[in-house]
Amino acid sequence: MAIREDRRPTLASWPKRIYDWEELPERFRPALEVWRTRGLPPGNVTYIPRVHQYKKGMEYVTAWLGEEVLLLAGGDQGVESILVRSGDVARMTYTIQLLKCSVEVLLDRGGETLTAGFSYNRTKEDQLFPVLNLLLGNAPDHRPRTSHPVAPALEQLRADSYAMYNNSKLCYRFGENIRDSLWVPGRNYGLQTFRKQKPEYFVGKMDRGVVAIHTDFYARRTVYLTWDRLKEASVKEAAFRGPGPRRRPALVLETTLGTPVAVPLLPGQLETAETFAARLL
Repeated sequence: MAIREDRRPTLASWPKRIYDWEELPERFRPALEVWRTRGLPPGNVTYIPRVHQYKKGMEYVTAWLGEEVLLLAGGDQGVESILVRSGDVARMTYTIQLLKCSVEVLLDRGGETLTAGFSYNRTKEDQLFPVLNLLLGNAPDHRPRTSHPVAPALEQLRADSYAMYNNSKLCYRFGENIRDSLWVPGRNYGLQTFRKQKPEYFVGKMDRGVVAIHTDFYARRTVYLTWDRLKEASVKEAAFRGPGPRRRPALVLETTLGTPVAVPLLPGQLETAETFAARLL
């Protein structure tokens, strides 16, 4: 049986800024009508096509106006619309896997929680900066710093792990300065090292909350957690999936809602992590 080759270019799935309302697929337009009457310019709207290699993929639309964000997700069952107001986001998880980015936000609506998100090709991420900024409590045109200041802890991090030294710059989306930090290298995979990178973790204390970064061979995952949702920081056993024991010592950030954020620790890292946890809150 002949297989029909998909010859569409990769950029067919890239995010597209809308310059004219006719460029937006028809099924997304009704959800934006109220904002259009309030003066929403088409340039504040980004359409993210479905990745055409995946039959069950989703397509998304993001829009922003003032301090609010509207997230639209379109699948086979129709279009889901979620409005995000200032202060709604209790936690944001930002994941980069090669060129694929995904954003997941946990919304706190007076004790009721709701999860929303979208994914996109990182090549055109600049179009989504206003939305990412607003979800993190920044102004739409905010530009976080792209270099570290000179500081002993960061200079040591550069010597220990140049990769994490650069990845930790993601913390500056949550504040101008890293007030305190903890770097945790993961276990060594021995003979598997050539095909599986040793994981690393970085926890940064910022002005508006805590940032936890996990990197491995293919991806890095960054969790932004606001201070008002952080209840406790301590070192104790936590459950993990994947290789290794199911329950391991970890730096655990307990939250007022949702699952905690846990960073696994090796035996020689417990004392340093306990000291950091005591300084964190």
